[in-house]
Amino acid sequence: MPAERLSRRVMIVAGEASGDLHGAKLLHALKKLHPDMDCYGIGGERMRQAGFHSLVDVSELSVIGLTEAVKHYRRLRKILNRMKEELQLNRPEVLVLIDSPDFNLPLAKAARKLGIKVLYYISPQIWAWRSSRIRVIKHCVDMMATVFPFEESFYRDAGVPVAYVGHPLVEDAHATANRAALIRSMGLDAEKRIVGIFPGSRESEIEHNLPVLVQSALALSKRLGNLQFVVPVAPTLPAHMVERYIQHTPADITATNSDIYDVIDACDAVAATSGTVTLQVTLMQTPMVILYRVSPLTYLILKRLVNFSYAGIANVIADREICREFIQHEASPENIAGELERLLSDPAYTDRMKREMGEIRKILGEKNGSVETARLALQLIESG
Repeated sequence: MPAERLSRRVMIVAGEASGDLHGAKLLHALKKLHPDMDCYGIGGERMRQAGFHSLVDVSELSVIGLTEAVKHYRRLRKILNRMKEELQLNRPEVLVLIDSPDFNLPLAKAARKLGIKVLYYISPQIWAWRSSRIRVIKHCVDMMATVFPFEESFYRDAGVPVAYVGHPLVEDAHATANRAALIRSMGLDAEKRIVGIFPGSRESEIEHNLPVLVQSALALSKRLGNLQFVVPVAPTLPAHMVERYIQHTPADITATNSDIYDVIDACDAVAATSGTVTLQVTLMQTPMVILYRVSPLTYLILKRLVNFSYAGIANVIADREICREFIQHEASPENIAGELERLLSDPAYTDRMKREMGEIRKILGEKNGSVETARLALQLIESG
C-alpha cells in the first residue's frame, strides 16, 4: 500500500528536557515525511509547538537519581499505567521511546505484549551501567536508533536491530545572531567577560548543582573581577526555581530563557552539569569544566554500578579527559573556580581544548539524526 494511504498514529514518550528537544526535531521530520501524522504521548512545550498532543507534560518525569525516583515512585507508576492504557485504547502503529529507560523499558514491554512496534531513540547508556538491560531491549525493541557511533557495534553484537542515525544536535549547533547582539539581547555587559553556569534541566539537578555553581561564581569573581555569569533556564523548569538561588548572591548572575546555543556562544567559558548540554557546549567549541552532584545515597549506589571512566559526553566519546570533570565531593567551589580561572587565563590550554572539541564534532559526522529516525519509524509502520 502506498505510504500516503496508510494511517499514521505514533506515540512518542520523552522523559526530560533533552528528550523534549529531540522529540520536537523528530516531529518536524515526521511531519515532513507525512503531514497527517497523528503524534501523541509524553512531551513538553517544544513538542507541543511542533503539533504534538501531550497527554502528560515531560516535566512530570524529570527526576534523576535513585533516591529521587523512589520519592516520586507513586506518581511515576500512575503515569506509566496511564500510558499502558493508552497503548491499549488508542493503539499506535509505532511507539517511539526517547531515552529515559527506567520509564520507557517497562512501556516497551507492554507494547511488545500488544504487538506494537517499538523504536528506541537515544540509547540507554547500558555500555556505562546496568548492562543487564540489554536482555529487555533485545526482547522488546524492534529497532534501536543510536546517536553515537560506538553504540552501534555494542547493540549489533548483542543481536539487537540497530542503526546509527547521527546525533540530532549537530545540525543545530550554531548561534542565531552575532555575539554583540546576543549579549545585548540578554541584558549583559559587553565590557565584562561572561561565564556560563549550567545547572541542568531537572529539579533535583538544580537542587544539587546550582548552589555550588553560585558559590563557584562568587569565588571566581573574587579572584578575577570584571566578570558576569549567565544561567540558562530549561523550558521544563519554572523560573523561580533558579531565581531563588541567585537573587541574593553578590555575584553578577543573570538568568535567561534565551536559546541555549546563543547563551553558549556569548560565553567565554562554561561550567556545566553533566548531561546533554555538555555535548552542546562541545559542538560550539566553548571552553568548559564539567561537574555533577547527586544525593549522597544515590552517589554511593551509582559508584558501585557505573563502569565507565568519564561523565561528560565529549570525554566518553574521546575516551580521555578533554574537559576537566569534578564529580560529587570533588565538585567544590574551589575546584570549579580554579578550573574556570585557567579557562579564562590560559590561551594555550583553551586552544587545545577547542581543537579537541572540533574532533568530537567530526567523529559524530553529518547525518541528520531526526530525519534518519523519522524514516526508521515509517519503515517499521510499513513493515506491518
